[in-house]
Amino acid sequence: MNINITNSKIGYHEFLSSNDDVNGLMIISHGMAEHIGRYKWLISQLNADGYHVIASDHRGHGANILNGSTPGLFSLQDGWNKVSNDLLDTIIYAQNKFKNKKTYLIGHSMGSWIALSILDKNVHLDGLVLTGSSKISNQLIYIQKSVIKAESILKGPTAVSSVMDKLTIRKFNDQYKPNRTPNDWISRDKDSVDNYTADPLCGFQVTNSLWNDLSNGLLEVFKKNFYLESNKKIPILIMSGKFDAASSNGKMAISLHKFLDSIFTKTSIILMDDARHEVFTELNKLEAYKKFKLFIMNL
Repeated sequence: MNINITNSKIGYHEFLSSNDDVNGLMIISHGMAEHIGRYKWLISQLNADGYHVIASDHRGHGANILNGSTPGLFSLQDGWNKVSNDLLDTIIYAQNKFKNKKTYLIGHSMGSWIALSILDKNVHLDGLVLTGSSKISNQLIYIQKSVIKAESILKGPTAVSSVMDKLTIRKFNDQYKPNRTPNDWISRDKDSVDNYTADPLCGFQVTNSLWNDLSNGLLEVFKKNFYLESNKKIPILIMSGKFDAASSNGKMAISLHKFLDSIFTKTSIILMDDARHEVFTELNKLEAYKKFKLFIMNL
């Protein structure tokens, strides 16, 4: 039975496997200041292994910027719920088009928290993989909200927050000094970092409005009560680099695992040796993919 898609205007990217037997659907929820094109290598692996990949660029990202959207802006009103519903719509679209296929969701960094935000909704998933993710303390979130509020008053909601950028992205990069680029924190693979740095749709500063939306979303998904209606049996895998500055070198990923493990019955975590923020663009990305694939095959 088809499920009606909620009201949103999003374009879907479909990367279809040419295999005779399709093993399932992989939905990707990408991170902040990037787009689905960054997942070319991962998508090629998934397609070769018989998975259709369906994704959409988040509002204020990727193709939406090319179509005139403000970079790094979800919406001036209710942005978090809108991107959450967009992801839900993407999943429903894929399930309606490719019926009776197992569905897996991969969420990276900001996209991992958006992935968590749909778990209170009536959605069927056969597995959830969170990469580059972490559990941020409420204390830190409220500090960030204070900064964002001040920045919004001074500059407006659609202005970019250089202060938040310094407190997050630039701070992450400090761990890897002397820096070769402003984006050394994402991976040890120089080609991947250079491609990211050269891509006009990557690495841009996001708006005060998006930072505010994200902060509100984090406060929501880090409450146990948020998951009261969730399917507690969804298998969840967390994958993080042991040298990911964004997760305090894996410590905040471990905190996320402990949090989710107290709610869901099938959770696991893998910390990749030497890896930074993007485990699927790293020098040991093939090893990461093999571990990911083993998780999926054992479900």
